[in-house]
Amino acid sequence: MSEYSQDHDPGTVSEDTDAVAVVGMSLRVPGSTDLGGFWKSITDGVVSLRADAPEGGLRAGQIDRFDRFDADLFGMLPAQAAATDPQHRVLTEVAWQALEDAGIDPERATGRIGVFVGCGSETYYRDHVLKDEKTVRVLGAEQIALGNSRDFLATGLAYRLGLTGPAITVQTACSTSLVAVHQAIRSLLTYECDIAIAGGATVHLDEEQGYVFAEGGITSPDGRCRAFTEGTAGTVPSSGAGIVVLRRASDLPGTGENARAHLLGSAVNNDGAARMSPTAPSPQGQADVLREALAVAGLEPVDVGYVETHGTGTTLGDQVELAALAEVYGRRPADSGLALGAVKPNIGHCDSAAGVIGLIKAVLAVETGVVPPTPSQPGDGPDVELGSASFELPRVSRPWPDDRPRTAGVSSFGLGGTNCHVLLTAAPRPTGPAGHAPAARREPHLAVLSAATPEALQRKARDLAAWLDGDGAEVPLGELTGTLWHHRKALPERWATALPADPAEARDHLVAALTALTGNDSRRAQTAPRLAAVLPGQGVPLAGAGAGLAAVDDGFAADLAELAAEVSRAGGPDLSDARNWPADDPRLLDTAVVQPLLLVLGLAGLRHAERHGLVPELLLGHSVGELTAAAHAGVFSVPDAVAAVVRRGRLMASAEPGTMTAVRTGEETAVRLAAGLEVDVCVLNGPDNTVCGGPEEALAAFEGRCAEEGIRTTRLPVTRAGHSRAMAGAAKEFEEFVATLTLSVPAVPIVSGLTGALLTDAQAVDPAHWGSQLSSPVRFTDAVTALLEAAPDSVLGLHRSHAATAEVRRAALAARRDLHVVDAAGRAGADETADWYGALAALWTAGHTPAGPARPARVVAVPAYPFADQRHWVAAPEPGPLEARPAGVPAPDLIPAADEAGPVTAATGEPAEEASTAEAVRTLWQDTFGIAELRSEDNFFDLGGTSLHAAHLVSVVNDALLVEIRLQDLYENSSLAGFIARAEALAAERDDAALLRLLEEIESESEEGRTSHE
Repeated sequence: MSEYSQDHDPGTVSEDTDAVAVVGMSLRVPGSTDLGGFWKSITDGVVSLRADAPEGGLRAGQIDRFDRFDADLFGMLPAQAAATDPQHRVLTEVAWQALEDAGIDPERATGRIGVFVGCGSETYYRDHVLKDEKTVRVLGAEQIALGNSRDFLATGLAYRLGLTGPAITVQTACSTSLVAVHQAIRSLLTYECDIAIAGGATVHLDEEQGYVFAEGGITSPDGRCRAFTEGTAGTVPSSGAGIVVLRRASDLPGTGENARAHLLGSAVNNDGAARMSPTAPSPQGQADVLREALAVAGLEPVDVGYVETHGTGTTLGDQVELAALAEVYGRRPADSGLALGAVKPNIGHCDSAAGVIGLIKAVLAVETGVVPPTPSQPGDGPDVELGSASFELPRVSRPWPDDRPRTAGVSSFGLGGTNCHVLLTAAPRPTGPAGHAPAARREPHLAVLSAATPEALQRKARDLAAWLDGDGAEVPLGELTGTLWHHRKALPERWATALPADPAEARDHLVAALTALTGNDSRRAQTAPRLAAVLPGQGVPLAGAGAGLAAVDDGFAADLAELAAEVSRAGGPDLSDARNWPADDPRLLDTAVVQPLLLVLGLAGLRHAERHGLVPELLLGHSVGELTAAAHAGVFSVPDAVAAVVRRGRLMASAEPGTMTAVRTGEETAVRLAAGLEVDVCVLNGPDNTVCGGPEEALAAFEGRCAEEGIRTTRLPVTRAGHSRAMAGAAKEFEEFVATLTLSVPAVPIVSGLTGALLTDAQAVDPAHWGSQLSSPVRFTDAVTALLEAAPDSVLGLHRSHAATAEVRRAALAARRDLHVVDAAGRAGADETADWYGALAALWTAGHTPAGPARPARVVAVPAYPFADQRHWVAAPEPGPLEARPAGVPAPDLIPAADEAGPVTAATGEPAEEASTAEAVRTLWQDTFGIAELRSEDNFFDLGGTSLHAAHLVSVVNDALLVEIRLQDLYENSSLAGFIARAEALAAERDDAALLRLLEEIESESEEGRTSHE
């Protein structure tokens, strides 16, 4: 029984645990480079073949970018890209676009992604690459084979895209790509992989590629393909490529990915010997594969409303196919019409890619509910007899009948008899409210964009801005930002921006920012960057701290509440509503209150960062911030840390009253001006930023001395002079209290403000350290220097640590360090949530991987990646005799001599006036990488060289220079200058006279051999 019935809801499919969803597609065919353009051409009946070719020639269909490739995006050297078959390259770009259409980033996808693909013949390899002596010499036979042999088509694609499932090249002539889809379905249903890409490519090698018509052959005499038309005489060869992305339909919920259609069943067989010749089709074999696919899908022929045929336009091929269709699909009521379609009259026969392109057309038909036409063309005869009264060949597009399920079949038959048929239906419509995520709070958004190069990033930004002003105008902002974050690969060149909470304002801001984006706005991301966090000490304004973030983040609010309760249990102040205290609240000047509050904010901030994927590998705390760092690193348990800071704050508050002032001068001057006064240097925040403290009267006198010398001072909002002699008693009592606690070595490195160096394990568990840390000066300048020496890539400042992070920025600038410093919680009065999103944006651009916006309910089809328009091509040699030489073993090049006579050539021993060892090596490097200009400091491996490149380069250099450079020499001298120096040293040791004698002997033996042969 069919799973469909006459009252089945059109466009839906019953629950089927074996259904495979088509979640992404991409193609490149004559006249179209994207799905939208392709479908419009199909439904409009556009013929993209160049039937009226100049000078009476017959022209194959050609695609855009057949000779172009974005080598930077896929990490290929220019020389490699040029020597790689364009079919491999085109398929790589089309697969990238299909994964983007699906919203799948292979790096973040759960499960394994398999590859099932095929391509046309290796003509480029044979007629271009192997006949170019320079390419063979600098790359070598093995590297060239990797980029050209069909054996490496699937594995090369898996490598370039980072796919870890089965990678299998499928080759069955014209049915290759649909058979690849069949194999992918089987792999998914047997759980060999969780996602699969399947398809194929065929690329002709000339913009005006011609073909020859031969009477009785399969090609068309007039450059047109007329499937199922009287007088049809053949097909038109075309370039083309297509990829579909598949996954089990049962795995889709929760991914945000959209099912375009469901594949219900497929089958493959071969005609065997039941045909007139190895190339002739068999109606019985084709009928059998149709029946088997229907059985696998659980469908009856009447359930299918459209079949995308193989439809080559050859007389025999069309007759055989119609006979098979009539045998299987023809026995149905006349009112249950079956529409037949054929894409080849539109775009030609794309050979290995033909089947998947037909599948893509059928998917678009069931997805949109439009039955596509087979185009009418000048010179068409009447339609042939279709073989069944229920069959029709639409010549204009029309809506799918309302009473018919949107179910279709696709056929592809290979020369040689491999037949494939696939059945598909419209994917179920979403039910209930759109999306699966709870309604988001009104908070800022985060938009991210990345590319392989700054130029590509700018093109991507312009495309997205134009789309937002056009087709994307109504797309919900959350779906857009979620798609950009979760469903696009994060590439090295990055840009991000935080958007306002108001949707209209956010959209305007994003369009303006994208339109104005320049190369200076982006940043090259670090690989696996290391993050440090900075926590402030007392003296920062804390009114409203944490309020903004707690209002939109339940986790942060819960941490504040939990830690505040811990403070209360330890006998500390009530901090439950501290984020609502006004700026003039006297509690914000009370050391016994402020220090526990700083601990609460610091620990909550660190937890918040880690929940968002930002895990600091180094901590630096200013004053009490060092205890916060120690608590987070596990030196203290949280209850012990809270108890310690409550005790510390209370002890400091009970000390003699005092105050502090920031002085714009260095330590030496501050000590001189404080001489004779009860004033101490308390904090060293920078080379000209010193904090001094003491009793009010003494500090006022000190400030007077500073004023006399023109030194600016700024009073701090404190009531005690921390880190001064007034704290000696508090320090002793605090040390005694800490001695009662259990201390552990830090799990995360901490830079200590007491020593200005990394906290040692011994110091961390020594109560004396924590006592001294209370009363001794904070050597923050030295601590920042130690932080820089630890070499983090980014520094995150938490809860209003601007003063501390400003010193980190200054020190990094002075040290000429490219350090990314961001602040996560804003200045007093600033929007904390906006600041947090701004920090996420900044850290994402630096290469970190924080948790971003919520995963969208559905993936949005944003503009495709703008591939670089760079031609990579090895030209075919001009017609003429080729020099006889074994493949892959060209004659040696220049042999620079070590003596004053100058270099000589290997072939003649004559002086080579312009060559030198350095020039020869530089040329070989440039040819190896395909880069016109190299600098002396360029490193072989930084340029993209691999061990395979290295081994071949060493061999080529040894052949060219007649030296004995080892592979180890390249590893130890990997800069161009270093390698040249090594080559020159070995050339200087060479005995050129002995080499010339050897060459003469070889030449003599060769001459004798030729004479003997004659």
